Amino acid sequence: MHGDQLGLLQLVQDGRYGDLQDRVGDAPMQVFPNPPTDKFNRHIEIAEGSHVFDYALVRVMTRFVESLHVHDVSTIGSMFSGKWTFLRQCRMERCPKLDEFFPIGSGGFLQLETIWAIDLRMARWVCNKTGYQDYNDGSFRNLRCLRLCSCPSLQFVLPVWVNSFPSLETLHIIHCGQLRHVFVLHQLWYPMEISIQGVAFPKLATIHLHDLPVLQQICEVKMVAPNLKTIKIRGCWALRRLPVVGTRSGDMKKPTAEIEKDVWDALEWDGEVCPDHFEAPLHSRYYKKKLPRVSVLR
Repeated sequence: MHGDQLGLLQLVQDGRYGDLQDRVGDAPMQVFPNPPTDKFNRHIEIAEGSHVFDYALVRVMTRFVESLHVHDVSTIGSMFSGKWTFLRQCRMERCPKLDEFFPIGSGGFLQLETIWAIDLRMARWVCNKTGYQDYNDGSFRNLRCLRLCSCPSLQFVLPVWVNSFPSLETLHIIHCGQLRHVFVLHQLWYPMEISIQGVAFPKLATIHLHDLPVLQQICEVKMVAPNLKTIKIRGCWALRRLPVVGTRSGDMKKPTAEIEKDVWDALEWDGEVCPDHFEAPLHSRYYKKKLPRVSVLR
């Protein structure tokens, strides 16, 4: 690979973000975890100064890359469509014009384990809810960790066209002011039983949601998380539904819940989701600020 190509694609791992906690805040709910540092054999970094991509390089990237790090690129509107068959780790940060992670025509996310993103001002979603075609290819079946921070234009994260995300363990999203649902139904196709049975998250253990003021539900349809251990909610004033966790028996403890009292009191309960399915909630001291009642008359 020539020197100019090395400027576009650097096969190195970037280790910044040692001061991330100071940038985001010191309160436990506000701390966004450091980015993944695992080094895979086929790693590609797209950094500042990358403007043009040779088609041959794009084909290599989509078909063979295992880990992808895109940062500080001011010209890119989306990644490249194609089959990301071996991609295991996706990290994106500080790309002001990135509109979507993966455009129409993307697929093959069979090995993807981690999505980590921060400071994407224009990003609206990871995958479009109308553009995915290979409904039964097993995409996202290995997704274990989903972390997003400071994506103010984000409307949703992933479309649902399967009845389960079998490997997802951690969901951590903060400072995404337009996010209404994390998971939404695919607009063109999804199994009919989803509308009744919901979407299963059998390994989901941790949910952290902070400063998502218009979030209504995590999943647009019923979300079933039988092994949930911890749910921390702060600044999600429109939230109305929690996941279905079921009745715990034996040594299996109820999920712990940290959530403002105002939000807890506004939640909608039914036979499948009720307060008794959770430990007594810990109500944080973080309350929605109310405007003072004052008179403008002098």
